Amino acid sequence: LTPRRARRVPNPGGGRGSHNEPVQLLRYGEGQYYHGHMDWTELELYDNQKDVWISSHFGFQDRLATVFWYLNDVEEGGETFFPKHGQPICEPASRGGKRTRHCPGAFDPDMKSCDGGLRVPPRKGSVILWYNFHPSGRGDRNSLHAGCPVGANLTKWSANKWVRIKPLDSRARWIDGHPALKRHGWVDGTAEVDPNACQMVFFNEAGVQVDIMWQSDQGELHKLESLLVDGRS
Repeated sequence: LTPRRARRVPNPGGGRGSHNEPVQLLRYGEGQYYHGHMDWTELELYDNQKDVWISSHFGFQDRLATVFWYLNDVEEGGETFFPKHGQPICEPASRGGKRTRHCPGAFDPDMKSCDGGLRVPPRKGSVILWYNFHPSGRGDRNSLHAGCPVGANLTKWSANKWVRIKPLDSRARWIDGHPALKRHGWVDGTAEVDPNACQMVFFNEAGVQVDIMWQSDQGELHKLESLLVDGRS
């Protein structure tokens, strides 16, 4: 059944499956889940890792779309969850990069939570299709998704398939000065450290869920993200 459905997945190159990765069959038992993640590579998170940048062709060879099949009904839990559903796109006219990861109303949720957002329940025979990139070629941070815990004494069967931007056998090489290096803030380990830069880690020991807020120069408060009890960011 799954191979027959897989053959119906469109191929952007026009050939037979040249852009399509093999189908993955997934089984989740009671309480099992998959925390929030992207199906595309956020290059700004991979400083000094040339192999990642080359394999993704500087952001031009990645998983354009995700096709996800539900193979059985699950009475409780097991939803596919999109926690950033409805959030604004930061600087929508730009090509993305470090500066567009966050903006007012666009924050990173707790990756282990299934609260809020959009949940799609497992129903046998149904299929979810979502795009991981905008038409401009910029990765879509709102495609962040997770698999919610499966209910007691239940099993979830599903399958997924990724459609690549380029054919699977496409090759790339390192290019000094590629525009993506500046856009995504490449750091090669030998660059000078910005003396004004800083990194902060937040721990929530308040005993209740808290929100991390940012106050603008105009005094307006904007939510960056939420932290569960004993969570960190």
